[in-house]
Amino acid sequence: MVPHNSEHVVVAPVRAGASVLLGLSVTYGTPLLVIDELTLRGAMRRFSTAFAREGWTASVTYAGKALLVRAIARIASEEGLALDVCSLGEFETALRAGVPAADCIVHGCWKTAAELDAAILNGARHVVVDHRAEIDELGARAKAAGTTADVLVRVNPGIAAHTHELIRTGAPDSKFGFVLSDGQALAAVMAVLAHPNLRFAGLHCHIGSQISDLTSYETEVDELLSFARDVRRHCGAQCEVIDVGGGLGLGAGTAELTPENWSDAIFSAFERGLADGELARPHIYVEPGRALVAQAGTTLYTIGVRKRLPDGCEALIVDGGMSDNPRPALYAARYDVSIVGREHEAPDGEYTIFGRHCETDRLVARVPLPAPQAGDVLAVADTGAYTYSMASNYNRFPRPAVVLVNEGRARLIAQREPLEHVLDLDVD
Repeated sequence: MVPHNSEHVVVAPVRAGASVLLGLSVTYGTPLLVIDELTLRGAMRRFSTAFAREGWTASVTYAGKALLVRAIARIASEEGLALDVCSLGEFETALRAGVPAADCIVHGCWKTAAELDAAILNGARHVVVDHRAEIDELGARAKAAGTTADVLVRVNPGIAAHTHELIRTGAPDSKFGFVLSDGQALAAVMAVLAHPNLRFAGLHCHIGSQISDLTSYETEVDELLSFARDVRRHCGAQCEVIDVGGGLGLGAGTAELTPENWSDAIFSAFERGLADGELARPHIYVEPGRALVAQAGTTLYTIGVRKRLPDGCEALIVDGGMSDNPRPALYAARYDVSIVGREHEAPDGEYTIFGRHCETDRLVARVPLPAPQAGDVLAVADTGAYTYSMASNYNRFPRPAVVLVNEGRARLIAQREPLEHVLDLDVD
């Protein structure tokens, strides 16, 4: 486990041993997502330490969209993190885990009436407004409830971060937030300030995921502080909170992408931008979702088929695929793979791993492995984020189980979905 005062320790996955993983595959079946609790808590503590800076207030929040079941929400809360939730399902999961609503930040580009009411009636810490009509509806519902909602205004700075186009969320063509450049964002702040049942708390921004260039965050902070000055000059309001989002890259092949370097880049940008003394230091929020949980996860699959393809490639077909991990199909995500119990054997060639769905369903291309055979169990590393949370019933596959492991002790935290649950949704 990473100590609280660690500043330069690399968060390395604390992998369960081969015998444990093989035992889990027998006990719970495959596909199976295994989450290492010590790795997860270690990452949360490292980020919290990195953003504990003298003279500043900063909060690390856990983005529930990466992976959210009650056990994970509870761990995040125990480690002192707030939770970002972007649906009624995520919010209810957090509440049922015992997470106080006051530690939840409610997101979403189109929140339903039920989601707005849940945020208001439960007393969420902030509601992040994303479009103009939502401000009026939130205000009306807060008035009807006889209360006040704390609001962050999500802004779109038009920054095309250096990442896959499908995971850019602050680019000029992104659906998220109020545009800074054409006056939409300032009008949104004015609308919040004008409503007696809304309290303007500050700004929210998120520019993308898997970002490998830290200067993107410096540009983001510059844009947010520039807008905060506009808010002060035109509205007389202070941005108490500035949420810079998350998206720190993982596995991008550079040693610079650490929590410490990320925090240094963000704090340095704030220090430069606030040097003139016009603005007070805000409470900074960061949302390292995937960077917190990805490395804690390993997905186990059983090889069912080995065959040679027309191009000469050796293919392995496993018992899962895009229904439990759509990321390779969506934006060419890449993973490291090993055969459980044979990790140290020399490879005899390269193999491409496919899922068994009626699609190309390529999980990993051309990975070196030591003579894999049907029945072998494969371990796919760094799959803690955006796998289970994006799982589907494509081809009517049930969703996999999730197990939490702590030094060899395993606990089921999400049951394998029974096929009957899928079939029972049909109406004759």
